[in-house]
Amino acid sequence: MAKEALDAVKEAEDIARDIMAESVQKARDIRRNAEGEAERKFKEILSDASKEADLLKAKAKAEGDGIARPILEKGKQEASRLESLESKNLGDAVNIIIERIVKANGNR
Repeated sequence: MAKEALDAVKEAEDIARDIMAESVQKARDIRRNAEGEAERKFKEILSDASKEADLLKAKAKAEGDGIARPILEKGKQEASRLESLESKNLGDAVNIIIERIVKANGNR
């Protein structure tokens, strides 16, 4: 009877050892799967953030272009107006400026 009890205990220990080994392997598998899922999720979030950043950059560029367009157009018109001034008017303007500079520096 003692031998049968020892055999039963040995069999229970073997079963317990098998269950432990199986549990450890399942834990490793679960951890590996969780790490893989986390990596996949990280890449997905990173990709979504990159797409959103690209959209925001495009929106900001379009908005900047919209703001700059009238300023550039006004500058072009002003440049055209200045280019069309007659040389006589420019000469008079240069003389007035030189006169002011000379007077401002005290060289009269």
